[in-house]
Amino acid sequence: MSKKLITFTYLKLKTKLQLSFLLIGLLSVSVTGWQAFENAREVLEKITFDRLTSIRETKKRQIEIYFLQIRNQAITLAENRMVTDATMEFIEACKDLNKKYQPVNMLDSLRKVFQRPYASNSTDLFSDYNRIHNAYHSIFVDYLKRFRYNDIFIVDAESGIIVYSVIKKMDFGSNLLNGPFQNSNIASVFQDVKSSSQIDYTRIVDFEPYAASNSIPASFIATPIYDANKKIGVLIFQMSINDINQVMTSNNNWKVEGLGETGETYIVGSDYKMRTDSRFFIQTPNSYLNRLGKIGTDDKIVQRIKSRATSILLQEVHTTSTTEALEGITDTKIVDDYRGIPVLSSFTPLNIPGVKWVMVAEMDASEAFNSIYALRERFILLGLLILLLAATLGVIISRTISKPILSLAKTTEKFGKGDLTQRASIIANDEIGILAATFNQMADSRAENINQLQNEIAERKRAVNEVKTSRERLRNLSAHLQTAREEERKGMAREIHDELGQSLTTLKLNLILLRDDLYSDNPNITEKVAPMLNLIDTTIKSVKQIITSLRPRLLDDLGLTAALEWQMDDFRQRAGIECIISIQPPEIILDPDRSTAIFRIFQETLTNIARHAMATKINVTLNQLDNLIELRVEDNGRGITLLELSNPKSFGLLGIRERAYYWGGTVDIKGTQNEGTIVIVQLPLIEKEIK
Repeated sequence: MSKKLITFTYLKLKTKLQLSFLLIGLLSVSVTGWQAFENAREVLEKITFDRLTSIRETKKRQIEIYFLQIRNQAITLAENRMVTDATMEFIEACKDLNKKYQPVNMLDSLRKVFQRPYASNSTDLFSDYNRIHNAYHSIFVDYLKRFRYNDIFIVDAESGIIVYSVIKKMDFGSNLLNGPFQNSNIASVFQDVKSSSQIDYTRIVDFEPYAASNSIPASFIATPIYDANKKIGVLIFQMSINDINQVMTSNNNWKVEGLGETGETYIVGSDYKMRTDSRFFIQTPNSYLNRLGKIGTDDKIVQRIKSRATSILLQEVHTTSTTEALEGITDTKIVDDYRGIPVLSSFTPLNIPGVKWVMVAEMDASEAFNSIYALRERFILLGLLILLLAATLGVIISRTISKPILSLAKTTEKFGKGDLTQRASIIANDEIGILAATFNQMADSRAENINQLQNEIAERKRAVNEVKTSRERLRNLSAHLQTAREEERKGMAREIHDELGQSLTTLKLNLILLRDDLYSDNPNITEKVAPMLNLIDTTIKSVKQIITSLRPRLLDDLGLTAALEWQMDDFRQRAGIECIISIQPPEIILDPDRSTAIFRIFQETLTNIARHAMATKINVTLNQLDNLIELRVEDNGRGITLLELSNPKSFGLLGIRERAYYWGGTVDIKGTQNEGTIVIVQLPLIEKEIK
């Protein structure tokens, strides 16, 4: 026992009461203040997350609509007859030049011609191309300026040569199939559209540094140009990142949009790098770059951000928010951002075909909770005042109750240590006497309650053990019944196959021989025997179906993989539902009992889909992992409801769960309304101890 504790033990009761009042006041203030602080913090956190989510969703719609508009613009322009005519004329002009000049000399000369504005006065050998160019160039220039593209290209679909460009940088006239830009993203989008057979097909590629634009990040969208049913060219827009950047940075008006002093929204690609500028780089570049240096960012990256005056495609954002968003998760969390600073983060994936981007809206936690910290200071001041008042009251009250309560305190101390026989002496009939009498009543009641509670605990333990034993027995009985039923099915299938199948086959052969013997004497015998042969064939098919329903021989002969594939094909033919199955590894070998369990679970799942799901497509995946095997069945039907999942009469679902639980497995069934149902079953590969 420490000296401080000994000193406190020998303090007078009056002093102890004073300290008790002070402690009670401290606890009351602390608990109340902390609870109020936490409640206010939760409310403010929710409000901030709601605001960030609202801003995030607004930005998300703007970006997705922006790309949808670009796609529609590209398709509309490509379908314009003027563009078709221009494409054919540009291609023919370049073919004529290619015949007359070597390709390299032709391209160099073509670029030199366009060093003069529009080449309007050219009288050299390229005058035919100049004439075509002058006829269409102003239209494309107007379109480019109107929709703020960096460049518009027309590419020969056959040769891959860029036959027209509005800006005519170093990529003009180059071959996207084997030229200097064959490995760039513009070549990638061209080759994708070139190989597509869809008329209104569009393809977007992600931003990356583009050499022809001084390595400024560039993205491209492409769509085919058709003349009748022939693909003659590819129309490509070079998109500017500035429009996206302005939307995400709110034209530098973050406060107006409710993002305060530190809030921002930005886009991150699948490489975890920014597709828009950081607010902090725009507002305080020096502080931002210093911060990156402090958290260990590569000096080369910091220098590139500084020299290129942008964080796009340079700033890596490998945070919890971006990781989960790239996995398709939409959520809100408090995380450390790319500067290593705690922020409130709201994130979601973007739905833009061709690119895998996520959007993040964040605000520094210090700003979000600034008002809470001020409230905390006020709580501390108020708490000090309350403690002063509690200490004063403690001095006054302790002087009046110290003597009579001392005896009760000693009795209470002994009682609290476990001596339930202790009772307080009633010295007077005042409040202290009433307290002593009440204590005695409480002591009697507690002793009685403890005895009763001990009895109830013992009884409950016996009941719990009985329920646990009964449940285990029922589960083992269910597993035994399923095994017995499988064995019975196997035996019945074997007997039907061996006895009835052979008998029908023998009867059919004898009937055929009889027909052949009698045919010479009675030519009409074939017409009489044919219905009987048809009936025998129908009966044989029915017998085979019965045998298969009882126990597919594939499961015993070829194993689980073949049985599942056969069952899927049979279901596809019967139900008319598109089915896709994937098995990894292709040949999964399990013991017969586990194979039977997985097969029956699969059969019951398909039966439920056929009866209730109203689905048109099913995806099935069977994977063998390190220590378990996983069966995953997804459909695009109406989606199972919580009521159906919890229905005690859903015997199919109960059967699935019981088969899995017997082997120590798990079953996870989730449904989304009008989107479908997912059934995930996992069975361990290690042996389960069966009690």
